[in-house]
Amino acid sequence: MQSNYESKDKQVVPFLLICPEVNFTGTRTEGSVIYFQFSPIKKCEQLVNNFISHKAPLVQPKDLLDAVEAFRDRIFEMKDKRMAYERRFR
Repeated sequence: MQSNYESKDKQVVPFLLICPEVNFTGTRTEGSVIYFQFSPIKKCEQLVNNFISHKAPLVQPKDLLDAVEAFRDRIFEMKDKRMAYERRFR
């Protein structure tokens, strides 16, 4: 059984990053895909279901935009590291 909620979704991840009810626990990569991990899993599932059905709690726009930037930064950081690794071993 999985202990963390995982997502790579560019809308869901920033939303979860600003939700005070959940904790960002880290990332996991699988090939070139980065998964963001959160806990507790049940609360994450509930928030994501509410998000998808347009019933999510309101958030501050600045907080959400900051979370989008953090998400993008992590994605680009991973891509940069991967490109550097590939260049080094060619």
